[in-house]
Amino acid sequence: MNRLQNTSNIINHLQYYSGASRFFSKFGDAWNAVKGQVLKLETRQYYREPGNPSFEALEAGDFYKALQILPEARSEDVDLYQSLSRRNVDFIRCRPIVKPITDYLRWELECYRFNASYGERIYFLERSSIFDELALHDFMVFDRCMAFVHDYDETGEIRGGWMTTEKSDIDTLLMLFSIIKADAVCYLNYPLE
Repeated sequence: MNRLQNTSNIINHLQYYSGASRFFSKFGDAWNAVKGQVLKLETRQYYREPGNPSFEALEAGDFYKALQILPEARSEDVDLYQSLSRRNVDFIRCRPIVKPITDYLRWELECYRFNASYGERIYFLERSSIFDELALHDFMVFDRCMAFVHDYDETGEIRGGWMTTEKSDIDTLLMLFSIIKADAVCYLNYPLE
């Protein structure tokens, strides 16, 4: 097997889409065309979600309110999850965990429970050197047709990203995800304490 490229090498030749709305506007075709699987790798321990009332309650220090309004805040994704389910599309997410876990991750766990109730499979693993050497960015892969590499600022807020349909890029991301997933367990079975 060839030596894997890191995600920074992959994005070097790709067009950059600046701004969250411009970047996410590219996802529609991928969500509509996917036939088999969506893979999502998260690499950060914290993400900013401005405009999400549940996240904003968490940031204001009201964990209880954040959990209370979470289902309503996440309801916009229900149609997407139902569409994936009707088409028998597998949605798999992996993320590294650094202990001790934060209130943000406790809140994210509730988000994951919501997602899992609609069929998403979520896996955790201990953060390791692969996230310093190869998996330097979050990414999503749709079948073997399209992939998106996310760009976050230092505060954890999305600022844009890259898209590729090149098979060599996608294959590298698929191999990287596969290696990471091989060390992961279902989030419900991961020892958080």
